[in-house]
Amino acid sequence: AAAKEGVAAGGAAASGAPAAGASAAGAGGAAAGAGPSAVFALPLYRKPAFPGFYQIVQVSEQEVMNFLFELRKKGQGELLGGFMTKELPGKLADADAEGTMPLPSGKEKGTTLAQGQAQGLRRDAGQVANAAELEEVGTVLSVVNLTQYPNISGGQVVVMPQKRVRRTKVISEPSPHVPLAFMNVEHLPEPEVTPEQQDAVKALRLEIIATMKDLLKTSFLYREQYEQVIKFYNLDNPVKLADFAAGMSLAQRADLQAVLVENDLVARLNKVLLITKRDLEFAKLQSHVKSQVEEKVSKDQKRMMLMEQMKQIKKELGIEKDDKQSLMTQFQDAIKDKVLPEEPLKVIESEIAKLGTLEPASSEFNVCRTYLEWLTCLPWGKFDTENKDIGKAESILNEDHYGLEDVKERILEHIAVSFLKESVQGKIMCLVGPPGVGKTSVGKSIARSLDRKFFRFSVGGMHDVAELRGHRRTYVGAMPGKLIQCLKITQSSNPVV
Repeated sequence: AAAKEGVAAGGAAASGAPAAGASAAGAGGAAAGAGPSAVFALPLYRKPAFPGFYQIVQVSEQEVMNFLFELRKKGQGELLGGFMTKELPGKLADADAEGTMPLPSGKEKGTTLAQGQAQGLRRDAGQVANAAELEEVGTVLSVVNLTQYPNISGGQVVVMPQKRVRRTKVISEPSPHVPLAFMNVEHLPEPEVTPEQQDAVKALRLEIIATMKDLLKTSFLYREQYEQVIKFYNLDNPVKLADFAAGMSLAQRADLQAVLVENDLVARLNKVLLITKRDLEFAKLQSHVKSQVEEKVSKDQKRMMLMEQMKQIKKELGIEKDDKQSLMTQFQDAIKDKVLPEEPLKVIESEIAKLGTLEPASSEFNVCRTYLEWLTCLPWGKFDTENKDIGKAESILNEDHYGLEDVKERILEHIAVSFLKESVQGKIMCLVGPPGVGKTSVGKSIARSLDRKFFRFSVGGMHDVAELRGHRRTYVGAMPGKLIQCLKITQSSNPVV
């Protein structure tokens, strides 16, 4: 009966000033005398609720959620009292000490999988045996939304803390039917700045803001929360600034409760500055630990980098050269004494630079290496000195072949014209005849009479035109065309082919 009277009284008290509660939620706090005089007390486990910004409270007890839903259906329960417990519940303390809360598999006696999942969730609020376990000073909470977990017990409550209140009288204790205590409260006025305190308050406010800026540079989590909440706060107001900094802090429960209880503004700002400095030191320590962990993880990469640096130092001192560096040096030495046109010189330099960035195990390395080998082995700017004596050319042709007067005459005419013009201009001479009549030997005689190198290749039975013009570089075993092979073999830029 007493519990039911408590529910009725609480409903009447909570709904007695709905306009005041709603306006306080929208403005972040109303006048000191506004608000309910009696509320149901929601026990907070982790930290007290500071006025000014929305908070999500995870409730794991289904009885509490059912009771809040019942109040909501009756049009009551819009305002609750958020009071932190004097001690952290034993289960939460053990879980925090262990770092994680194990999830039962469901095979343990009396334990279901849903219960195990509920135990694994964060618990921000729940039940207490009696009101004496709660702190004297708390906050009026405007309930914005209630959400039931779909598959497990409990839910979450979105609240807007409004104003500080002090417990004056416990009307009813928690019971099996009413899981929350019902109590009378008095609203605490916000501290005001006296003329004597203005300088101290200003100095503390600026120091807190500077410390928070240092925190933003150090802690990503703090920066993310700051960006989400700062739009609702006026940091020029020292009271709002104190609540803002304390609400975002990761300090101990007792330190945060001391900030909530303190009514002297200078003392409150001093406590907020202290916990903010501690948060900054913790963030720096966390950043240092993170850097140490990253250093251990990258130990192998660091060792590899040092090994490469050591190889580079040895190369600079001439102590050791790896295969890749030797190849690059070999290619550079191969073109050092050759006269290259501008375009192929740019290509060779580009390919050598590319070779230096590739790993020897990659397929692209071999492609680049083969291409450079062909580019650097060509006889750039190297020409054989031609014979300018037509009589000597005629004697060599007669020496090599008897007869063939018409063929020799046409060859000598061609050679004579080339001597007069001082340029061959890539002339092509066609020798026709059945196999074995001396076409190839006549070509050799032409090359000997001109003092040039001779190269022969046969197109008989050739089916792939790529053998003449060359293959793509990306193909495995790709070869250049016959004319490029001719230049490499003869090592002359003006052979007879």
